[in-house]
Amino acid sequence: MSPQLRIANDLNALGDMSSWVAATCKALGLSDTLCYRFDLAANEAVTNTISYGYAAGVRGEITLCLVTDSGNAVLEIEDDGAAFNPLEVPEPATPESLATSPIGGLGVQLIRSSMAKCEYRRRDGRNVLILQSPVTDG
Repeated sequence: MSPQLRIANDLNALGDMSSWVAATCKALGLSDTLCYRFDLAANEAVTNTISYGYAAGVRGEITLCLVTDSGNAVLEIEDDGAAFNPLEVPEPATPESLATSPIGGLGVQLIRSSMAKCEYRRRDGRNVLILQSPVTDG
């Protein structure tokens, strides 16, 4: 299993991405819980990139790389969409009740809460989101 996957900025590619994450996690010997967390984070990040990072009709490429390094599992998601640091999105306020809770807007919070460490950088005109968790998590 290759530790790298390239997909088009197309929501139809999410199923293939999830299958790749599962197979790569298994090949790396990661727990089912950690695999679930990486799949959740990847789906949130890539869905947002596809939905908001490109102008209508513009084709783009998203690259994912999942490896283990020094006791950590590291998922790097790189895209050629508009510059955007998801980690600058403020954490949502706690709603007063379920009735006043807004729909949506929790994807970045899911990513933050499912990973031990999240980093963003802009490299060579591309967005790079780096998500990391110890391999012993889960």
